[in-house]
Amino acid sequence: MADNGVLRRKAYNAQLIYEDLLDRLGMEGIPTTFVADEGRRAMLSRACFSSNPFPAPLSLVLTKLRIPAVRKLFEPETIPQTSAIAAVLCACSAAATEIGALRGDDVSGAQQRCDLVFAGLQAVRLYMSDHKHCKEFTRSRVQSAIRVNNALNGSMHKFRARDGRDVSFHVYYQSQQERLVKALGLRKPSSEYGFFSLKKDMKEIAAAVAAKDAMELEDLSFDCGACGCMIRSREEWEASEVGKAVISMPLIRTEKLAESEAPAWGRPNSRGPLSGIRVLDLTHIIAGPACSRILAEYGADVLLVRRGDFRHQEQAMLEFDGWAGKHSIQLDFNIPEQLERAKQLIREADVVTYSYQNGCMDKFGLSEADIRALNPNVIYSNLNCFSDTVWKDRPGWAPCAEDITGLSVRNGSLEAPVNLNGVPLDYFPGFILALGTLRALARKLREGGGYKVTTSLTRGAQYLHECADLCEAAGGRAVRTSSVAVRSKDSVWERVFQYVKGCATGGECGFTAPPVVNTAYPADERNLVFTDGCTGWAQER
Repeated sequence: MADNGVLRRKAYNAQLIYEDLLDRLGMEGIPTTFVADEGRRAMLSRACFSSNPFPAPLSLVLTKLRIPAVRKLFEPETIPQTSAIAAVLCACSAAATEIGALRGDDVSGAQQRCDLVFAGLQAVRLYMSDHKHCKEFTRSRVQSAIRVNNALNGSMHKFRARDGRDVSFHVYYQSQQERLVKALGLRKPSSEYGFFSLKKDMKEIAAAVAAKDAMELEDLSFDCGACGCMIRSREEWEASEVGKAVISMPLIRTEKLAESEAPAWGRPNSRGPLSGIRVLDLTHIIAGPACSRILAEYGADVLLVRRGDFRHQEQAMLEFDGWAGKHSIQLDFNIPEQLERAKQLIREADVVTYSYQNGCMDKFGLSEADIRALNPNVIYSNLNCFSDTVWKDRPGWAPCAEDITGLSVRNGSLEAPVNLNGVPLDYFPGFILALGTLRALARKLREGGGYKVTTSLTRGAQYLHECADLCEAAGGRAVRTSSVAVRSKDSVWERVFQYVKGCATGGECGFTAPPVVNTAYPADERNLVFTDGCTGWAQER
């Protein structure tokens, strides 16, 4: 049984990482307290059972995912993912506060408190979200869960290659899975690899993998347009060409690419410091949407572009929590009139967030260069999997980033790699991109201009290695620019979920309570509601 000392250590580590982020980015923080409250344990344990949106038998599967994920929040971490998430979200809060000040708000008394347990929950939001009284969406999300929980899901299943090295495959769309199934020479149609045939499929794939060496399988995966990797140690990763390229990247690369006058956005309204700022969201699955969700939580007008409606997305299981606070416009870029509407929205946007594979939008005239030609003064926030040079056009996913960078080996061993709790390499890099975007918005307010902000999943993974090094070297000694408390009276943390009505799914949607309480900008539940079928921006300005 973990005691409060484990959470206190995580809080001390959060202090160290928060200080490191402020130093790296040249930021001024605001008074910060990290809360290490063991009392959250019972409440979260109950929520694993009581707030389960799935019908039986899948409700049992979801509960079995939730229980260990919650338990690990109160256990020591080799890789300090909880502390790192807490730190970057506090940095986001401080950056949002600066934007509010630049827009004319009085934030002189702003302070923030961050609950370590709720910060840790951010990495498992795809499990720990709830929806009630929305049968059609629940059915769609269940079908998505059945598809994604298959033998080719590398976050859950590894395979031993002929040369004794382990590999993992990462294909979360049916189109990619079809390519990989064909390249591996598997017998069934791609659509037949799913949850209910898992055991039989594992045997078939293991036999196919055992006939090839690990690097051969990695090359085969990328060459066919899918994603897979040989599981590496940190030393192997850092010695590789792509590893060296990622290490050479700053945590956040910000480039000023155009000159313009500072925007006249005016004073924020009650929705938050980013109210009235327009974000066109060209992201998908988890990591990219995590960035734009943070912007929405601080009041931004986030318009998410989708070809279909929210209820019937292929990966509704993975994407649901990233929809919070956004509005969706349904556009098919193959239809000229709808493509032109997308281009008009780009012209009107203050920020464009992008996380699809580099190059996949080029045929529509929506490459980065095309977007900048449409709107030279936009902030273009881009999330890759690998570096912005080597492998910049390769597809990739968060569990691949764990396996290829040595995080899963450091968390386990080369013989028995262990992935981190939840999918932190989705959420953490997404939050880093949000932080970079917030910093670019503040700079734009001060001096005008158009910007590009870049980070990557593997750069986030490398930073987790650096955070682990930092915390190990400190040995529990923390800086004192922030403080630690073991209790908090903030009412927002008295319940696990915040429930909102009026979402596109119908019924009620429940998202985990925010880990950061900013006294200048308290969380606003209006910024959790998401709508569908929009024709344009939701906020006046």
